[in-house]
Amino acid sequence: MSRYWLGCSGWSYEDWVGPFYPPGTPSSEFLERYARVFRTVEVDSSFYRPPTPFLVRRWADRTPPGFRFSLKIPRDVTHASEDPGGAGVLASFLSSLSPLEQAGKLGPIVLQFPASFRRDRHAARFSTLLESVPRKFALAVELRHASWWVDATRRELEARGAALVWSVLPQTRPPAWRTADLVYARFIGDRALDRFDRVQRDGRTDLEAMSGRFDEVGLTANEVYAYSNNHFMGFAPASVRALAEILHEPAPDLLRAAGRDGQSTLDNLPNGPGPL
Repeated sequence: MSRYWLGCSGWSYEDWVGPFYPPGTPSSEFLERYARVFRTVEVDSSFYRPPTPFLVRRWADRTPPGFRFSLKIPRDVTHASEDPGGAGVLASFLSSLSPLEQAGKLGPIVLQFPASFRRDRHAARFSTLLESVPRKFALAVELRHASWWVDATRRELEARGAALVWSVLPQTRPPAWRTADLVYARFIGDRALDRFDRVQRDGRTDLEAMSGRFDEVGLTANEVYAYSNNHFMGFAPASVRALAEILHEPAPDLLRAAGRDGQSTLDNLPNGPGPL
């Protein structure tokens, strides 16, 4: 099986109904249809609201064997300068993931810090949070301020076995450090786009640059996780397909979400997103 786990940041987007999901598809079917095309997803919603164990069980039940979920740790943990209840939120969140663990469907979990989180102010908080996640969980850490690009940060990540997230985001270019057995990349983009039904930007340069990192720095990593959100190119499924093609991986057949087998391209989908 390929070491690459390629997917989107989320699956529940009304703008995908038509170009990805069939017209009229209820939201209750989105995840099942998404999982016909991709074998992993990054759960963005857990950043804003921790999922309930019941919801996590439904995710496990509605996806095929071998599917994996990567989840963001709630912002109540990462976006507070102190810890007014953050430890309890983290413990509850980790406990809720048990159905995915039991089903073998849990990928890395992600500590995503804001750009205001700086090493000169928050080094102690960073160290505490890094060690607060039990080592049985694969961990990725997204840092967005350049003050973290120092050897001390790298040593801490390596000691925990936590991957530094390689983010593609304006004003943020993390170094190509491999600090864990896995590599984790996120294609984020800016927030200028507000419709997500077609490709609106050519992101190939960033995709090719990341492919180079995978081939060089990440060559010996056991697993590579890479996720695109809609803001990166306008339509995340097409972004992931383009990345797969650049990596010479089997390209996901986007038509399968509509229940039609066949080799999809970026310009033959219903209301298609158009060529890159």
